Amino acid sequence: MVADYSEWRARDYFQTYYSEVVLPDEQAVLAYQIDVLRAARARFGRGLEYGCGPTLHRAIAASKYAFRIDMADWLADNLAEAREWLCADEANPEWKRFTKYVLSCEGSARADLDNVLRREALTRKVVRGLYVSDARLKQPLGPTRDHFYDLIITGFCIDAISSDPAMFRRCLRNVTSMLQPGGTFIIHALHQCQAYKCGDRMFPGSNLTIDDMHEAMMEVGFAPSTIDAQVISCPDNRVYGYTGILTASGRKALKQRRS
Repeated sequence: MVADYSEWRARDYFQTYYSEVVLPDEQAVLAYQIDVLRAARARFGRGLEYGCGPTLHRAIAASKYAFRIDMADWLADNLAEAREWLCADEANPEWKRFTKYVLSCEGSARADLDNVLRREALTRKVVRGLYVSDARLKQPLGPTRDHFYDLIITGFCIDAISSDPAMFRRCLRNVTSMLQPGGTFIIHALHQCQAYKCGDRMFPGSNLTIDDMHEAMMEVGFAPSTIDAQVISCPDNRVYGYTGILTASGRKALKQRRS
């Protein structure tokens, strides 16, 4: 039986996926994110991690590449976990293995404690705002954030709001309305997943295919030549309800096509 998000517990999510090791699927999506950010060859001005959950690793990975990062999520419980880490001192251990992995992806010859601490301090400096938001709203962060960001990253969020693929497309349109023309978008989603595990509960998945992702990005105005969508196989994650990750990126077209 698929649970409602009123039953969500942020610590259950952390314990299920992030408390012990950097899982192979997370290794792959972090490496992908860093590859896309490095390819831009310039720092982004304003970034947004949408649907951050109770996690910091995507913000840690992005912090080197943006002057400012905001984080948004539907659940205040998730944002409270993020805020706790952002306000903690450098001794907090929870995300250090992920920070070390990020540094290794960037080719750092020294992913030692000093470099880990510097990257985490940078992240705490770059992250500016934490916002409660609902992707189902046409303006998820209000009218002042329309076309506001030049970078949006979202991981395992808008595909997990509902089991209805139409809801995914609606939420994708709403979230990407906050992206400037020419802006960069990175998304990770569960591949052909109807429900995923968090603690002892199962939560909804949109059962997306790579074609669904590509078509949805085309519909919301990404330049076709910039869209990259890949499936990363992770058969060992069947126990969590999925065996693959969809990861994709693209740049918003400078001029929207007439419908």
